[in-house]
Formats: sequence, structure tokens, C-alpha cells
Amino acid sequence: MSKNINSKILYLIIILLFISSTFGFFFNSYKLIKNDYSTRMILTYGDCSKEGYGFTKFINDKYKSDFNYLVINGRPDDFTTTQDLFYNKNKAFSDQFKILINYDNELLKNFESFEIIEKKENCYFIKVLND
Repeated sequence: MSKNINSKILYLIIILLFISSTFGFFFNSYKLIKNDYSTRMILTYGDCSKEGYGFTKFINDKYKSDFNYLVINGRPDDFTTTQDLFYNKNKAFSDQFKILINYDNELLKNFESFEIIEKKENCYFIKVLND
């Protein structure tokens, strides 16, 4: 009886280890413990790629303002925007400033009436030019 229970426990442990390693439990747990929240978000949603979480966070932290910035992703078919993560319902959106994520030179031609304030790779923080 005891030998039968021990073999069942052994099989259960082997199955749990197999499932854990298949789904990356150990590596994911290590990444969760090692990295802080912001780093994990940048690893998942990109710095100046994918949804552009890192660049958007950088702009929102550096330019603390009384309004929300409109975030536009140049590849909307592939990625969504992270604007909702920084959206404050008590603030209005600015018509003067925009954050552009995944914009190459061809797409940037649509914003010729804007001044580039910050640029990192293919991400831009732009302001409307005052004529």
C-alpha cells in the first residue's frame, strides 16, 4: 500500500515538473522576481517598439502636464496604443502635443506642421508649430 502511494506521488511530481517546464514556470517566476513592474512592462510592451510603453512612460514622467497626450501608433494593424495606461479622466487631451510610436520617415511626412521635441529610434514626441 505504501509503495503504491509513493509511486503515485512520484508520477504526480514528474507530471507537475513536466507541465511547469513546458509552460516556462521557472523562468517566468525568475523574471517576475528579478525585474520591477516598469521593466516587465517594457519587456512586454516595448520601449520604442510594439505598443511603445517605455517611450510613452518616459514622456509622461518627464513632461508632467495638466492634460493627456494623444498616442498614435504607426502600425495600428500590428499593435494597439498604450495611451489608456496613462489616461487621466480628470484631464483633457492636448491638441498641441502628440506621441508617435512606430513612425518611419514616410509616415512622419503627415506631421510636417509639427516640431519634434523628443526622438528615440522611431518614436517621437511632437508639438504643433505656431506660425
